[in-house]
Parts: sequence; C-alpha cells; structure tokens
Amino acid sequence: MSFVEVVKETKKLNGTRFFNGIKKIAKNERELRPTFSYTWVTVKLPDNLMKVMKYEIENTGVTLFRDEQNTEDYYYVNPKEYFLDEKYYTLLSEVMEKLYSHSTNKGDLSSTEGVRRYIKSIGKQMINNTSENLGISLGKNRQEAADNLEFLVDILTKYTAGYGVMETLLRDPNVQDIYIDAPSENNNVYVELGGVPEIRDRCRTNIFLTNEEVESMLARFRSESGKPFSEAFPVLETNLSEFETRVTAVGRPLSQDGIALALRRRNKEPWTLPKLIRVGSLTPLTAGLLSFFVDGRSTLLVAGSRGAGKTSILSALMMEFPRSQRILTIEDTRELPSQKMQELGYNIQSLTVGSLLEKKGMTADDALRVSLRLGESSLILGEVRGKEARTLYEAMRAGTAGSAVMGTIHGDSPEAVYERVVYDMGIPEESFSATDIVLIAGVVRPGGTQRRERRLTHISEYDEGSFTDLMHYDGTLQPTDALKRNSERIGHIARSWAMSYEQAIENINLRGFIREKMVEKSKNKGMDLLGPAWVSEVNDKFWNLVEEYQSTGSYTEIKKEWLDWYEKRTRYV
Repeated sequence: MSFVEVVKETKKLNGTRFFNGIKKIAKNERELRPTFSYTWVTVKLPDNLMKVMKYEIENTGVTLFRDEQNTEDYYYVNPKEYFLDEKYYTLLSEVMEKLYSHSTNKGDLSSTEGVRRYIKSIGKQMINNTSENLGISLGKNRQEAADNLEFLVDILTKYTAGYGVMETLLRDPNVQDIYIDAPSENNNVYVELGGVPEIRDRCRTNIFLTNEEVESMLARFRSESGKPFSEAFPVLETNLSEFETRVTAVGRPLSQDGIALALRRRNKEPWTLPKLIRVGSLTPLTAGLLSFFVDGRSTLLVAGSRGAGKTSILSALMMEFPRSQRILTIEDTRELPSQKMQELGYNIQSLTVGSLLEKKGMTADDALRVSLRLGESSLILGEVRGKEARTLYEAMRAGTAGSAVMGTIHGDSPEAVYERVVYDMGIPEESFSATDIVLIAGVVRPGGTQRRERRLTHISEYDEGSFTDLMHYDGTLQPTDALKRNSERIGHIARSWAMSYEQAIENINLRGFIREKMVEKSKNKGMDLLGPAWVSEVNDKFWNLVEEYQSTGSYTEIKKEWLDWYEKRTRYV
C-alpha cells in the first residue's frame, strides 16, 4: 500500500466520511476541532494560570503557563487553522476531497517528504481553481491573496501529508518527549520540556487525540517503517527521521484500553560538554576531567535511569575525540551524532543492529564481533545490555577492543553497574577491571520540588576491586581528595603522556577553563558557539598548542595563547 493510499484509508476509518461541510465541531463548551482534523483542542483555560512564555511554531501560537494549584504546568496551543473564516473551511474541504480522489504517478509518493513536496506542488493550483469556482476571495489585494494562499497550502499539507496539530509539538525545540495514553480521547496529551527553567518539565497540553487520529498516526508509522503491529506484535518501535523522533507504540493485549504512544525527541544539533555546562548538568572542571579521560583513551560507562541524559552525555563525550581518531558506533536506534560528526570531518562508521523487540537483523553481539575486525578504532555502544557485553569485555581484556570504549548502561550507582555487569550479564569479576570510569547521570529534584533537573552526579574509577569517587554531587559536582592527589586513572594517563600528576591536573584545569570561557562567550554571542563545529575547532587549537609547547610543558603559555586566539576568532561572530 502506498503512502497516499494509507492516508486515504485512515482518514475514513469506521465508515465515517472525512468531510461534512461543517465549519467546526464543538464537543462541549471547552473543546472544538475543524472538520479536517481529528484532534480536539481545549479553548477555555483552567483558572489561576500564570503566563510564563509565549512563542509561535509555524502559524500555531504556544503559551506556557505555570499552574500553582497542580504539580504540573500547562502547555497551550492555539492553532490558527482552528479559527478560520467559514469560507476557508468550505474551500479546504472541497480541495481535500479533490486531493484524496486525485491520482498521479508523478514524483516519489512513498515517503512523507515526497508527499509533502507533491501536495505543495499541486496545492496552490487546486486552491486557486476551487476558490474561483466557489466565488471565494483569497484577499482584498494581490499581496493579501498571496499570503492567504501560502497559509492555506501549509494547512493542506499539514493535515494530509503531515500530523496536524501534533506537528507543533514535534517541531517545538522545547519539547523533548510526548506521551499519549490510552484511551486517547479521555486523556490530555502530555509533554516533557527541556531548557525552560521557569516551567516544570512535565506539562499537560490542551490537546486530545481521537481514536481515529491515533489509528491514522499508527498506520503512518507502519507504512513508513514496514514493521508489523497487531495483537501478535503489540509493540512497534520506529523513527520519524523528519522530526528526529523515536516512536514507541503499544496496543492490545498489552494495552487493554487501546493504543498508547511515546514519542522521544532527539536534538538535531548534538550535545557538547559546553552545552551541558550551560544547562547546569556539568561544571567546567567536570567537563575538563571528562575531556581528559576521553583523550586518554579510557573505558567509560555512562549509567543512569531512563531519561537521565545518558545518551546526551555519551554524544558530548564523542565530540572530545580528535578528528583523526577512527570511531565505530553500534546502536539499535540511531541517536548518536555520527552523521553530524562525519560532516565535520570526523572518521566515524556507524553500525545499526536489530532491537530486542524486533528479534531480527544483525545483533549487537554480531556487530561488535565484526567491528573488532574492522581495524583499530574507538568503540561506542549505544547501550550495553546483552550478551555482547561478554564479547566486549573479552576484547578489552585482550587489548583488541580499540583505543577507547564507551557506552551507556542502566544503573543508578557505580555499585549497581558492577552488579548488573557481573551478576546479571555474567561477566567475570576480574574482567570488569577493564572498566576505567563509571559516570552516573541522574534526575535530581532540588529541595524536594517537582522540578526535575538532569545532572551528572558521580564520577568514579574502578581499581583493585573497588570504586573510588573522583567527583560527587553536593548541589553541584565537587572534586574529592582522590581526584586531587592519587587517582589511579589520572596517574595512568599522565605516565603514558610522560608528565607528572601535577601536570595532568593542570591539563584538566585548562580544559575546564576553555569550556568555561566558551559558555561565558555564548551568553552574548549565542548558543551556536557551543555547537559541535566550534567544539571541534577549539579542541584542534588546544591540541596544536599542546604540541607546540611540548618541550616547555607550560600550561600558562598555552592558556594565554589560546585565550588570545579565541578572543580574535569570536570577535566578529
């Protein structure tokens, strides 16, 4: 079934005609929707809300409200297409009827992007012709008519090839996760926000999806992914590449009340250590230490619960490799910034494996064994969770696992990571010693409030059968005496670089200083200065200066020269 056929079928579910000539349908005094949409929005706001922020996402107003009477805040959308002049509803209904009965062999109609291009290409002409036939004016003058035509074409595309109101959430950079609980008609759509300090992360929206809309979305996911979904296969996982979003759908018999959806956004721009400093997840000294460990070819496991930011930290760590370092990534869902790093000139190869739910395709263990034969590389595992762990630790013990190994794993403490690897995964205790550093990412609630903040809460090294904290969380990550004086890992890297422990600490402090200056500069010059392109350039300059001053080993001179270069480099940004 082609993509267009899927859309046609899902818009006429249960024998219901998609259009009925009515301007808007009012479910009650509070909710409405136009006839071309199966999504209700609540018009009347709850009492006692305090407006915090207002902005617009492609013709849809978004207002964030603080709700002091509840433990969650409010995300309110105001789609302009829900409040059109009645003549435009008539016009759109006619055009959509013609569009769904229209057949063509032109263009690529097998993907969302192809259908969007096709509808935009024929939409203007169809709207112009239909408006003339119905005697509907698009504007008082040429400019107004042109603006209204563009607006109507956007609506046409959004509600045929697109996801309707849900596109606002999918395109909003503040939205990280979207939850649709079953039965969808009885439950608000919920969102998790990130980077809005004045608003609590979890917000209910004024959006309700009908069963028809959820079924329509599911049909799209099945069509684009080619994956099954039925009572025999009640879970579907796929990616919406257009929105950099990972989708998980569950249905009967797993979800007895109907289909539930979770949509998890990925940042189009990869995380970097300076970005994590800017949002409060790290301190500059922490970033300097992590950069030092990556540069020192360490084995790092990033642990934490779901949603704690493990993949974000892992992505940021990857940006600390030099561009000359060959990198291999293994993951079942593409979340690591491999493509962006390739664009920036990194030597990186991504391997994608089948998920545990699909039970098909190459396994992570298969891919890992292949990667060990692809030459000397740093290995990055999206998640360490199965029998590939045994292969990984065997390779690390034998010295064939590459120059550095990093991955994420579930666990809320270094000891929990040890127990998971040794007891759950069956890795011998002596093999676990190949693990150099365990990072713990956590979600903290300052003062016991409902505000959830993602923070790095532990940096521990493993040596001689026990963990030693190098940094621990006390409101912020604080260095321990072990970091300052006798870290085995820092000492090992220092010896391999032919430097003293004191010089290693100077190196770490300078790396932290550099990232702190980047964050300070970004407050006036913008967040782009914290992006991967700038991080790569800044790191290149640092390494070149280290090489230039190798004979003197003077970090004071390196610091001064780097600072002079950076000020000149960013002067006209």
